[in-house]
Amino acid sequence: MKKLLPLLLAGLLMMTSACSNTSNQAGTYTPGSYTGEGQGFGGTVSVTITTDKDKITEVVVAGENETPAIGGAQLETLKDQILAAQSAEIDGVSGATLTSGGVKEAAAAAIAAAKGEGAEEGGELTYKAGTYTGTAEGYNGPVALDVTFSDKAITDIQIKTSGETAHVGTPAFDILFADAIAANGSGIDSVSGATFTSRAIKDALNDAATQAEATNMNAFKKNTVDHPAQADIDLTYDVVVIGAGGAGMGTAAQAAQNGETVLVLEENAEIGGNTLVSGGAFQSVMPYLVWDAKNPDAKTAVWDYNGQTYDKVMSTQGCIDTLKTILNWSEEPFDEAYYKDHEYVAGDIEELSKHGVHQEYLPTLKALKKEIQAYLDWAQPQLDKGVQEHEITLFSTVNLHIFQTYYGGLRANSDMTKWIYGDYDLVSQFINDGQGLKEWLEDQGALFDDASQPTLIGALWYRENGFGGGDLDGDGKAEEPAQWGTYFATTKNTVLKTSATAGENQIMTRTKAENLILEDGKVTGVQATMYDGTKVIAHANKGVVLATGGYAANIQKVIDTNEYWNKQFITSNTKTTNRSSLVGDGITMGEEVGAATTGEGWTQMMPISWIDNGNLAFGAGTYAVYINPTTGNRFVNESAERDVLSLGEFENGIELQGSQGVFLEISNADVMVGRPYPYDDYANNVSGKEDVENRVYFASSQDELKTILDQFGMKADPATIYANIEAYDKAIMAGEQPADVAKSQASDIIGSAEKDEKGNYKADTYTLDGVMLRIRIMAPSTHHTMGGLTIDTDRHVLNADGSIIEGLYAAGEVTGGIHGGNRLGGNAIVEIFVSGRTAANSIAADHQ
Repeated sequence: MKKLLPLLLAGLLMMTSACSNTSNQAGTYTPGSYTGEGQGFGGTVSVTITTDKDKITEVVVAGENETPAIGGAQLETLKDQILAAQSAEIDGVSGATLTSGGVKEAAAAAIAAAKGEGAEEGGELTYKAGTYTGTAEGYNGPVALDVTFSDKAITDIQIKTSGETAHVGTPAFDILFADAIAANGSGIDSVSGATFTSRAIKDALNDAATQAEATNMNAFKKNTVDHPAQADIDLTYDVVVIGAGGAGMGTAAQAAQNGETVLVLEENAEIGGNTLVSGGAFQSVMPYLVWDAKNPDAKTAVWDYNGQTYDKVMSTQGCIDTLKTILNWSEEPFDEAYYKDHEYVAGDIEELSKHGVHQEYLPTLKALKKEIQAYLDWAQPQLDKGVQEHEITLFSTVNLHIFQTYYGGLRANSDMTKWIYGDYDLVSQFINDGQGLKEWLEDQGALFDDASQPTLIGALWYRENGFGGGDLDGDGKAEEPAQWGTYFATTKNTVLKTSATAGENQIMTRTKAENLILEDGKVTGVQATMYDGTKVIAHANKGVVLATGGYAANIQKVIDTNEYWNKQFITSNTKTTNRSSLVGDGITMGEEVGAATTGEGWTQMMPISWIDNGNLAFGAGTYAVYINPTTGNRFVNESAERDVLSLGEFENGIELQGSQGVFLEISNADVMVGRPYPYDDYANNVSGKEDVENRVYFASSQDELKTILDQFGMKADPATIYANIEAYDKAIMAGEQPADVAKSQASDIIGSAEKDEKGNYKADTYTLDGVMLRIRIMAPSTHHTMGGLTIDTDRHVLNADGSIIEGLYAAGEVTGGIHGGNRLGGNAIVEIFVSGRTAANSIAADHQ
């Protein structure tokens, strides 16, 4: 338990016995030292002020649980602001809103105590009995709780409304409700991995207690509950997995299927890790849905897995241009020297293709060229006759996926002294083995949209597999929805209920792994601590698997390792899409036993993140335009890689609410963003059209657009934006590249136009007047760390000499070497599950 400071209690005033309220009459303050508390981002923050009779002479601000590189880094600044202002009414720090708010609250309490205000509040804590609705801002919007009080205690807490993410924020409710009732107050500990929701619960409790006329709010905010540590726990399993995200549960399920006993240790209150706040779809071509060289004119095909017939999916404008670029790719060894004298532009494959290929990828390139040539021999005659690209079957192969992963991750560092790209063996392995992932998951009850191959932000191609939830009773319907149902209800069921070792396996949540046990050079187990301080020793007969994810939430580590981004773009104010637990603990544990690391200088930014909290906004750039909020112009190929988009945003966006690179995404409001975007109605296939403060706005005229721009101080001329959208739309409708910035893939226009029976736009019906536009306000935030522990294709962890550390394996984002300098959208889900299964199968093979 953390040691909590008092909120404000006269008994703790550090002053001589001669001081009294009488002396206060001669000045503003009673000289002495006073401490107040407030709720910061990660927990309690405190402000201690020292005063003479007229002014504040010293300020100390403390917040041990604030994120070190964000709120924690701003405590000194906030201290200086209080001292300079001589008040709690300070500006705060942009980008550290929650920490700033907590410090203001704490300073106000300390100042009130110094003035002798509020000292009368104290004594017994009582309420006006009844039920009161307390509200506060959570991760995804307002949280409202119905809190029932007797005259002396909280007797019941119920959720009235909440938009918190299922299995991420929602586990905090039951835990904190029980603690709050037991404590009779809100001074309870937050739940790991649910920081925003925990704060909202405590703030809502405070709001309800205020309405209930609590007689001692100081005591209410301080009241906590102690969870004493229990006797040490000593366990032995065949396989111990650290982390219960996609990689960890993929490992656990496969190990259980292999007949090994499995223990999973998870720091957060629920399994799922960062996978639950990701886009959720995974990249893997489904051959039955795309062009087949053996049956090129086929419009349908049967999937052997289930015997069902599906329509082939169609191509999208721009795909064939990309294929032609690859067809002409130089087969010479990649020429790094060229870029010493010429500018390197990430994402410009037209130029990149002229300068060769790393030779381990040459066989794949040659095979791919043969596939593309066969496709073009079939497709080009149709195009020459006037058939539109969206009327012909999509080309997609495993070789294309491998090669796009290669060039999508081929990047130079910021000073052009080092190049990085994905290890061929690791890349080809996860993509080839990904061909069986969908079937493996569906065998466990996962549901997917088996009839489509969509795309998402930075994916480069149409080969995503959209999730549909989990069917655990075999009726074909999802009892458990979304990512949770698809990837975790299913694998958890395998681990705990349906495998050969199900009765022996265990998943321990709220249990943080801290150290690996190393004996005679072999990793034999894990030391961990439960939320209540109980020590856990977990022995592994066969292997320990690190599956703890990356470190994108550790902004200081991102800054310290950065080799790719201009330093002005990654600062202590940078936000993240990641859960707060993603700070690189697994990498640290690996390094402590001698593991090597690779590729840590390249962190991926998510170009479509909300400016208020950095959360992933979801979507794809194929149906939208990205607009510079100052000039009103397009500035980037919206279907490019994520680093290309983020760089364009940094260079063309503005700074707003602590976020750099803020830009406008504009699309037709009738075009749905796509799962799991929270503001569309998927059940009824209806696009949401209600404004969401600081995130999403709707406009059907230039005047309405101007109102939105003015709200954020954006200088762009609405007339210019409309003119650029119209020019863009007319180029797309004509099958041409937009004149301002080329676009590799475009699926929709922004305005409105009728289509003929073949799906072609009728140019003479086009209009932008009165069309409802969706305007999203977004910016880049850290998303995926490509670097991590060095591994081989069996997922053994390697030391600096390239030797295997016996007993230690790693899977997922905790590893490096796979994605190079930039990860393609949708590659993470397939890679983490494939690597988890690979680690489990390697453990089995190593102990035959």
